[in-house]
Amino acid sequence: MFRAKKLTVLVLVALAALFVSGAERETKSLKIDQSRASAQDVKPNRIKINRQDLLAKALRGCDWLTDISQVMDEKDPSYGAMRGEYDTKNRKWAFYGPFWHTGQAVRTLLLAYKMTGKEKYLKHAILGGEYMIRDQAMDKDDKKFYGFVHGKHAEGSNTASQVEGFMALYDLYKTTKDPKWLERFHLAVDWVGKNLYLKSEGLFYNGYSATKDELAPVEQSRPTNDDAIFGVAYQEFKDPLYLEIFREVCDRLLKDEDPLGNWMKYPPCRPDVFEGRGRIHPRHAWWWGYPMLTAYDVLGEKKYLDAGIRAAQWYIENNNLDGGYYYNITKTGGKHLSFDFCTSAVGCAVIMWTDLYRRTGDEIYRKEIETALGFLIRAQFNQDVQDPNIRGAFFEGYLPPDGTLCPGFYFRDIATVFSTRAMLEILETFKADVYYVQY
Repeated sequence: MFRAKKLTVLVLVALAALFVSGAERETKSLKIDQSRASAQDVKPNRIKINRQDLLAKALRGCDWLTDISQVMDEKDPSYGAMRGEYDTKNRKWAFYGPFWHTGQAVRTLLLAYKMTGKEKYLKHAILGGEYMIRDQAMDKDDKKFYGFVHGKHAEGSNTASQVEGFMALYDLYKTTKDPKWLERFHLAVDWVGKNLYLKSEGLFYNGYSATKDELAPVEQSRPTNDDAIFGVAYQEFKDPLYLEIFREVCDRLLKDEDPLGNWMKYPPCRPDVFEGRGRIHPRHAWWWGYPMLTAYDVLGEKKYLDAGIRAAQWYIENNNLDGGYYYNITKTGGKHLSFDFCTSAVGCAVIMWTDLYRRTGDEIYRKEIETALGFLIRAQFNQDVQDPNIRGAFFEGYLPPDGTLCPGFYFRDIATVFSTRAMLEILETFKADVYYVQY
């Protein structure tokens, strides 16, 4: 009996030792960091990335645009366009705003061509441009529509979506010296200025349906100023109408600015939501604030430069600690939805900051760029990721939790377009062998 009890005790001690030893091995293998509880550190590492590695990351984004996002089936009506939306959960593609999305992609690819000399990027940029002008009315006898770019959808053309694409045509001209692109740019801008602008108001009708010959309701009109195209058109063609429109639109924006550096009054902002706290779209300051720098160049008045600086400051005051942005940001208080990232806005902010750094030399922009670049590097997927449709791309956001292990990511081509362009602008602005990023 004594021996049996003694044997039982020995077995229990041995088992206890085995469990403890296993637990120790388990703990050691997990390498638990007990210094913090969150997934991100309060003080990110400041790391180095050399110039060639940063350029390689940017070009992987360009390759995603050309090899995966762009429609390359010549029989497809959208041949040359960028497929804009992709959901990693269901692996389905969709289009959204293909005219301006493609236009902004063209601009990024042309910058990549300028920096690398790779003909591939020029070829695909031209394909994108051909898609954009495919539906432009070119019958000189058609007095009503000559120069008008018909919408890609039957319901009509959205003015802002068109205007945000036009600069690609001008960039194609500057790069190729082919006068066709200058003509198409001129005709498109001229038609919008003469048919959709509300004289002396600084506003454009928000859309036009050619099939119904119907303008959007006047109360929906906006001071559309994307890429400062009327300022650029005036510099190129010296038409006083373009200068008048450009000045009136910029002055309207100065009048309606609220909050500082942004414009809550106009869609897609929503002043009425979130119990009156409002919703600001994170690319709003890009659409209407960044063109103020061109207004300063064209019109020479410091008030426009100051407005551009305020828009850049809005980005500084409303980004996350690690450089990210959200789609729904309240006017005050910094509230936002939790699962609503907007990586494209990070790229837009960096492009503005690099421009202002070149103009002012203010180190605050270099500091913000360093943080934002760290975010962009994390937002890009590796070349060996399981889904081939996202290799080299930048996510726009992640999908809300749905009870599964992998709710997935949401991709928009503009996340890769603006993130890649931001990296290229950094390389162009800061001629260095090594770059520092917060990572």
